Amino acid sequence: MEKEAMEGHVNVMLPQENLRSDLPNGGIVLGHDKEISTLQEEISALRSRQRHLNRRRREALGKLIDLKGSIRVFCRVRPSISTSNIKIKSPVTVEQENIAVRAVGIKKDSSVDRVFDQESTQDDVFHEVKPILRSALDGHNVCILAFGQTGTGKTYTMEGTSDNLGAVPRAIQELFSHAAQDTSSTYSFSISMLEVYMGSLRDLLAPRQQPLFRSIEGNTTCNLSILATTSGSVQVEGLTDVAVPDLKKANQWYCRGRRSRSTSGTNVNNVSSRSHCLTRITIRRCGGVTEQVSKLWLVDLGGSERLLKTGASGLTMDEGKAINLSLSALGDVIAALRRKRSHVPYRNSKLTQILSDSLGDGSKVVMVVHISPSKDDVGETICSLGFAKRARLIESSRELSEVR
Repeated sequence: MEKEAMEGHVNVMLPQENLRSDLPNGGIVLGHDKEISTLQEEISALRSRQRHLNRRRREALGKLIDLKGSIRVFCRVRPSISTSNIKIKSPVTVEQENIAVRAVGIKKDSSVDRVFDQESTQDDVFHEVKPILRSALDGHNVCILAFGQTGTGKTYTMEGTSDNLGAVPRAIQELFSHAAQDTSSTYSFSISMLEVYMGSLRDLLAPRQQPLFRSIEGNTTCNLSILATTSGSVQVEGLTDVAVPDLKKANQWYCRGRRSRSTSGTNVNNVSSRSHCLTRITIRRCGGVTEQVSKLWLVDLGGSERLLKTGASGLTMDEGKAINLSLSALGDVIAALRRKRSHVPYRNSKLTQILSDSLGDGSKVVMVVHISPSKDDVGETICSLGFAKRARLIESSRELSEVR
């Protein structure tokens, strides 16, 4: 008898001589019920064993991530942009987890969980982000945010290019890859994308006839509202949520939403994102008698900087003010979580309302803070590193919610 068991899937092959017995009249009887029953019991035991091992793996991974911290903060230094061959010494130096800023009258040292220097690649960044995606697959809400001043490469880190993918398309690919390999559970995914623009919400996957905010006078918003459920989860009522059965469909919808985002030129960046772009992947995992639902948020935050420096005016200046206000609200939320206050001011902005069930209370967060190596940006760099310092001190402890 030959048996093969791999990844919880068992192929059973019985030699032909065991499947039949020659009767006096030459007939063949298929069977051996007892052997078949034994094999079925072995298959069931193997599957039960695999479920147990997967549960142990999830527990070990959760403990490992908790030891590292529920919020991990990375820092990525944008490559220098120079129009001449003269090499100018940067006021920013990095070594492992440490960042030092040195300028006239300025001496600032900061520490994060990982620093990506100017030579770092998209592969380097995703290698550090990838482990937390398993937490999302295991039922935790996960939030990955790109923060920093305009022009430091946040959108490049998150979106990338067609030949050098960013964290969002890589994360989507990783989710489908893991789901295909895990034979002990079944997964389904759906995608939503929205933009927080000047305090309003816009559905980036809504039907094409919806105009862009910046394309017409009398800006038209989607009919979206933020609702908190009795279980503590947050829903955006009216937001398009598209089931994506495979990676190809997921990428198609992601690219469609990405093209709809509002951008504008400033002195700091010719194509500056004038909003916060939020991609949500809803994950449903069914293994055994329970179904777990979790959310993976991938957030490209609008640029934080002084309005005077950007040279913004009119509508672009108003957009910058709105971005800074919501980033300030995010900082207030982080400070309240750090101090373990009973009241966390999530309702001070639409951005923090939407993310309220994915920042604290047992969720897992990765924040990639982007800074510039230029001496002209030292002020913004110090502010960004201060934000990172506040974020590192948050602790959270909520148990997973299960939908039975």
